[in-house]
Amino acid sequence: MLKFVVFALVALLLVAVRASPVQQKVEQQLQIIQLEEPCVLQGGLCARADDCDPENFPLLGANLCPKQRHLGVVCCYM
Repeated sequence: MLKFVVFALVALLLVAVRASPVQQKVEQQLQIIQLEEPCVLQGGLCARADDCDPENFPLLGANLCPKQRHLGVVCCYM
């Protein structure tokens, strides 16, 4: 009887360990940034503001990627 109880506890422990992974999966969201005509006409590409060097903004304060501005997208010289 004791062997059965120990076996059951080990089995439950194994199931609990397998059910809770040490590393959680990180979901990455891909964001497709579309070209917008005002930016392209200035010689730039729409990109996330974090991916663009500050000196590569065509015009400060210009909204050349208006459709994606709410996503943090700006016009940037690459």
